[in-house]
Amino acid sequence: MNGINGVNMAAAGGLPVPTPAGHQAELNYIYGMVEELSRQLADNRRVTEDIVSGLGKVRTRARSQGLRNDDIIESAAKEINAQEQNLDALVSLLSESLEKAKNSRDANANLLSQYANVFALLLKQFHEYKAKHVADVTAWHRSYRSQLDEARRENCRLREQIWEMQAHAARANESLRSFRRRYDEDERRWDRRVEAVAARQELRFWKRMAMPDLEDDDTYWSGDDDIIDPAEKQRLRELEQRAAQEQMMTDSQAEDSDGGGQPLQHQQSPFQHLGVMGGVAMQREDSSHQGMPAPPPRPLSAASSTGSTGPS
Repeated sequence: MNGINGVNMAAAGGLPVPTPAGHQAELNYIYGMVEELSRQLADNRRVTEDIVSGLGKVRTRARSQGLRNDDIIESAAKEINAQEQNLDALVSLLSESLEKAKNSRDANANLLSQYANVFALLLKQFHEYKAKHVADVTAWHRSYRSQLDEARRENCRLREQIWEMQAHAARANESLRSFRRRYDEDERRWDRRVEAVAARQELRFWKRMAMPDLEDDDTYWSGDDDIIDPAEKQRLRELEQRAAQEQMMTDSQAEDSDGGGQPLQHQQSPFQHLGVMGGVAMQREDSSHQGMPAPPPRPLSAASSTGSTGPS
């Protein structure tokens, strides 16, 4: 009583007082019931208004058309039946749409399950391929590194062989140079070479003295390489061929200019009667000339006491 009186006195004084928990729960339940009843009353009021408005429409139409109660009931029954038919068609359409939606749902679910399976298989294959690729790349790198190491070792071995070959070649070249130096510095060998050349020149001199009828370009004298350089012989032959070609061109031009006249007599090449002795052209006497032909000049080796003319 004292607490209640205190609460009443506090409420009378205008101060806010907290409500007990049990009372607040009961009040919330009561408030919920009141709200539910209010919603039901609002729904009933709306339905009642619809009924009243429908009755007003029927009454207005009956007054305007002069219908009786039976006519009004028949027209209402017809409208209700028409609405039922429309509802049946709508229900059938909705049922068909529902079936299609169910079929689409089942198809989509099936496709989704297939997609999930395929995606899982792809993911599995990708992981397998990744593992295999990593293993292959690792094996390839291992093989490449082993091959690279082997190639480097082979390269080092070849370089060592090349260095050894270069060292051997250097020693061989040094030995060859020393041998050539000692060979060239040998006075006895040089003297023998000079004597051999002098003897060969003197022998050739006496051969030419004994056989003056042979021409200088005879094959018998083809061994005169120590007197006439082979390159000089080749140069002289080229000069002869060039002179012959120029002479032929001159003759052909002269024939063309004469217009079929008598051709000019070919002049003999000046190199036909020239002999070569010691690199200098020499002309012998004609074979028809009476008397002994003039001998060729005697080399210095024949007049020298030692028979040497120096290196050839």
